[in-house]
Amino acid sequence: MSHLSKFSGLVFLFLFSTSLIADPIPNKIKIGILSKYSPDSVHIIAKNSRIQYSGKNSLEKDKTILIRAEEDQIRIIDGAKNSRSEHILFSSGEYELEIPKDQTPKKYSGDLEITSSKGKLKLILTVPLEEYVGIGMASEFGDLFYPKEEKNLNQNWKKEYAIVASSMIRSYALANLGRHSKESHDLCDLTHCLQFSGKLKKGNINFPPSKKIILQDRNGKVLETFFHSTCGGNLSSPSVLWKNFKNPQYYRSGSDTNGGDIQCKNSPYFSWETFISKEEIESALEVKQLTELEPKYSESRVISLEYKDYSGKKNIQASEFLSKIGKKLGWNKTKSNDFKIETSARGFYFKGKGFGHGIGLCQYGAREMAFRGTKSEEILRFYFPSAELRKIQ
Repeated sequence: MSHLSKFSGLVFLFLFSTSLIADPIPNKIKIGILSKYSPDSVHIIAKNSRIQYSGKNSLEKDKTILIRAEEDQIRIIDGAKNSRSEHILFSSGEYELEIPKDQTPKKYSGDLEITSSKGKLKLILTVPLEEYVGIGMASEFGDLFYPKEEKNLNQNWKKEYAIVASSMIRSYALANLGRHSKESHDLCDLTHCLQFSGKLKKGNINFPPSKKIILQDRNGKVLETFFHSTCGGNLSSPSVLWKNFKNPQYYRSGSDTNGGDIQCKNSPYFSWETFISKEEIESALEVKQLTELEPKYSESRVISLEYKDYSGKKNIQASEFLSKIGKKLGWNKTKSNDFKIETSARGFYFKGKGFGHGIGLCQYGAREMAFRGTKSEEILRFYFPSAELRKIQ
């Protein structure tokens, strides 16, 4: 008997789709890299790359180039050569990039185009879709493939979990293609889209998925496959976080349990506590004389907080509150939107569960299912009921 058959009354319309109206799948994807730095210069070591700029076109085995932003053009210093151009293109090579703010070499491969806008460099890397998926798996799921203990685990768990993880990255990326179209690329390399760490090291994830799957809705549109670290036993609908979210029926809501056990209970982030002083919250929220802070809930998660300061009672959305606290005190200070608050004379005790927004796939919960021998398709249909599976070549 499968692990999921214990959930009586659940009907999963989870089909392998060959729909003619399904979204086309691109072979390559464009990523804006070094997003958090906005560098004005970059030092590049390019290997086995064709380099094009200012009418020049050459295939180079090994090339070191310094590029500086100059308003809407770039300065290219290539050995003794020094020239200006609107852009430079490196094709089909491997690169090491160093920037002034962080001189640790960052490694990439693919096609790299560099331009300048208002004195800042814009770097766009084009890579094959499946290479992007592999890097995304390493960035977003990598550590989960190496549990501290591997006793009594199903021998195929990594194979099944790799299919699940790759499905999350592939579907989320495809659903968000063109998110940065105004900047001439599809996705950025930050958590705003998906974390993209650059060229994989050997052994990062040495178990590529044996199946390539995309999740989609009944109309053939690729599903935005949200995922998070640890739900704390409580999954919620996207509409809890985003009021006007369409088609929430594709995402599981409610308890993440099996036989009474919470599936992510062994996560190091299952529960957390933190104390935040009144002064810290006042500074983060930019208020004075804070006396009350009360969370409001939907589906057991905080959707807003009511607080009282010198000017009276006010309300703030949970997403804005967590963002302000994160920017001021660090992003791990409050790990999720599932918490209760106890007030003291000096401040507020937060007692919470999980890590992340609790929407879509719980990474630790899904891994526990794989540990027990649950197949990848069953894991996906548990977290995304009513979605369709589409296999691609």
